[in-house]
Amino acid sequence: MRSTHTARRLPVGLAASAAVVALALTGCGQQQAAPQAPPTATQTSTSGADMDVSALLQTNEQLAAQLGDEYVQGWIEDRKLHVAATSDGAVKAIEQAGAVGHLVDFSNAQLREGISQIMAWQAQQEPRLRSAIHAYTLNPRTGGLTLAVDASQRQAVQDALAKDQPAGGIPLDFTDSSGPASPAPATVGTPSG
Repeated sequence: MRSTHTARRLPVGLAASAAVVALALTGCGQQQAAPQAPPTATQTSTSGADMDVSALLQTNEQLAAQLGDEYVQGWIEDRKLHVAATSDGAVKAIEQAGAVGHLVDFSNAQLREGISQIMAWQAQQEPRLRSAIHAYTLNPRTGGLTLAVDASQRQAVQDALAKDQPAGGIPLDFTDSSGPASPAPATVGTPSG
């Protein structure tokens, strides 16, 4: 999946932030607010002098194009590009490109469908749960999704999702959010990338 969001080389102090934003948004069309600590690409340990962020972003884009549907998402961690994919062959191609490959069970499209299913489920819940999930992000590290949830409703959301399983077997992680509480729409727009 190609990114509809790009980041270009910025001053040294902003280079790591640019990488985080660009790779966190690699999946186009994704419903996303700004969770407090999204698990995708936030724990980079970089200094602009030690790595070429532009080169890593370019490699990520090339891998996304090359791998097609097998590409899930990429992130930068420990000054290296990491890329999640859904086949052993794709992981080998990732490693041949000099990145760290991660084999996961769910494709980018399946994860996005999982988001749509959770949003449809959420729209039908009582008001306190309907407004409790503030953001949905792909989590290539776990091969699942991370939901940013109102801390006061986190356990109720987790319990209800575990009971109803609107996303099927997709792994769900949760992070506390202090974002605005607003009901989710019933569907996610079709990715355009």
